[in-house]
Amino acid sequence: MPIANRRTWPVPVRVLLSLAAACLAVALAVPVAQAGTPASVTVRVVGLTGTTLLAQTQVTTNGTPIDPDSNPLHTCSGTSAGGALYDAVRGNWVVKYDEGLGYEIDGIQGLNFAPFSESSPPDAYWSFWLNGAPATEGACEQELAPGSDVVFFAQCVSTGVDCPTNGLEPEHFLTTTAPSTAQVGVPVTVKVGSLNTATGSAESSVPGVVTVSAGSIGTSADAEGVAMLTFPSTGTYTIQASAPDSVPADPLTICVHNGNDGTCGTTVTEVACPASSSGCGPVKTIFSPAPLPEAARAGGAINGRVYSKRTAPRILGGSVEVPAGDTLHEVRIALERRIHGRCYAFSGIRGAFVRGGCHKPRFFEVGDTESFTYLLPARLPRGSYVYDVEAVNDVGGITALTKGLSSVAFSVK
Repeated sequence: MPIANRRTWPVPVRVLLSLAAACLAVALAVPVAQAGTPASVTVRVVGLTGTTLLAQTQVTTNGTPIDPDSNPLHTCSGTSAGGALYDAVRGNWVVKYDEGLGYEIDGIQGLNFAPFSESSPPDAYWSFWLNGAPATEGACEQELAPGSDVVFFAQCVSTGVDCPTNGLEPEHFLTTTAPSTAQVGVPVTVKVGSLNTATGSAESSVPGVVTVSAGSIGTSADAEGVAMLTFPSTGTYTIQASAPDSVPADPLTICVHNGNDGTCGTTVTEVACPASSSGCGPVKTIFSPAPLPEAARAGGAINGRVYSKRTAPRILGGSVEVPAGDTLHEVRIALERRIHGRCYAFSGIRGAFVRGGCHKPRFFEVGDTESFTYLLPARLPRGSYVYDVEAVNDVGGITALTKGLSSVAFSVK
């Protein structure tokens, strides 16, 4: 994309600094800014190449104005985004006041860019986003509501001293969604999205190779931005997605429990005391996500059968036998296709086959009942198929895959 279509620094745009229009720059103040109401907010600062300069930090704004140049006519509201940034970095910034235009951020946390000059425009500046979207007001004009999420990130506008490679990065701002709790040993789905940093609009695909990490655990998202994480032990983990040429997503926390162990909102199982006991009280029962009995059965396709394209299965199904004392949590299926040495996995999100690794079932949820059916969008094309069904109980136990029962192989000629 040509630079002219992205961001340039003509003279008319310079006037918009105090408005932070289109994130072309971050203006901190207008003279004698009016204070709002103190609020608890989060602030994050990201440098070039996605480097974290300030991890997401919670601060409580206050009504004390900021006066960087000791001029009472140039103060910035302490309850604004500029005030929150000042508190979060403990004043570790570089700002320049321009009469009539307000303050301009030139450096945060030691990463400094040249001040704006019409004769020599800088090739990098600080962009300001609020609650996952480009801000529409200057940082000092933008008062914050409780729970606001503020992100400042370095943005290149042209190739130069500060931006020696592309001159347009970062192109993308990542987002993530994930459950707030998880069971030890049970995969959870993390969905990664991408926003264009020029427009703030959602993009149709994620950029390049997206890495999703949670401490020492890490995996890659597929082309749809879906990643599966499995946690080996209990505790609180921080999930974050990152990719080249992108602002990393805001971190998310997930609480991992082991059955009804009393953490993450679960309730400890109480065991009645024997009559001969002098008293016992609550007993914490730790459940292990060991495989359940082979209680899942695939339906709709017959193991070993060769179908024609006309008779190929259109409706997949199955059933689950829930052992006594268990509660069914969810039923998942996976459908793999192999043709000409290549493997494809059916995506429940896209309703189509996507490239995938061989012998790696890609499960998606189809319900939580003991019997189910799933209508494919079309009859299956030629190829060799493996259809798998598994069930998960409420403490994370997963049914084992058994050939000919819960895992059937067939082909379409």
